[in-house]
Amino acid sequence: MRASTLEKNASLFAETLRRLGEPEEEVQRRVQCALVRARAGSKLKPGHETVNRYAGCCPITAIARELRMKRADLFERLSREGWLYRTAVGWRATDAALSAGWAVLRGRGVVRWAQLTPTGAQEIARRLGVAPGHFDD
Repeated sequence: MRASTLEKNASLFAETLRRLGEPEEEVQRRVQCALVRARAGSKLKPGHETVNRYAGCCPITAIARELRMKRADLFERLSREGWLYRTAVGWRATDAALSAGWAVLRGRGVVRWAQLTPTGAQEIARRLGVAPGHFDD
């Protein structure tokens, strides 16, 4: 992709994120990540297998059900813990939760949603006082 086209697409992406109510620091982070990926292109060697980073991730609603708590209560708890924040179009995972490996953002483009990783589910269960690995008994 030519540099001018790449920069134009990055600008459009940033505008879309701002319209959706994303904080400016999140807009900048996501645009920079997209630019790095686009510039890197497809540099994987033949036979190189990629890891599915979403393997084992669960919707927050499903985790709430396993923890036997209301969905809204778990979203509120995750917000208080600094794992999620609310935007005009829904909940997003914070940089802290993403970098700690507790949450991922699923979806592409403007339709994205937060999910908890298996590590995140275990951590929130621990913080709630539920024995790790036993919250589905």
